[in-house]
Amino acid sequence: MEKVHKEILGLMGKIDIDCRDEEDTIIIDLAGQLDVYNSNDISLLIEAYRERGFQKFILNLEKVTYLDSSTISVFIHCYQILKDEGRFVLAGLHGAPKEVFELAKLHDVFQIFPDVQGAMK
Repeated sequence: MEKVHKEILGLMGKIDIDCRDEEDTIIIDLAGQLDVYNSNDISLLIEAYRERGFQKFILNLEKVTYLDSSTISVFIHCYQILKDEGRFVLAGLHGAPKEVFELAKLHDVFQIFPDVQGAMK
């Protein structure tokens, strides 16, 4: 099933998703383009980890080249469900995606770190 899932994601929005855990934090490494076709998968992924007891997440966006308003909506949703009992932060935001966050003044809403290592501190 995982192979099918990655194949579908590759067709829809050219996004690669890998997950790892360090200490009690799930790090979600994303690469490619986040858009209406695949951004909701992030929410589903986080919910699946939450059901297994995880509450701290870092989204590694170092290799993300594009994101749209649906992605921002998913990020806001994840932040809202985790802000009181967990952690949802972004790392490695750069280029066009960073410009979108700055224009929308979202850097005032989210904790954004230059890299995963900085987000772990």
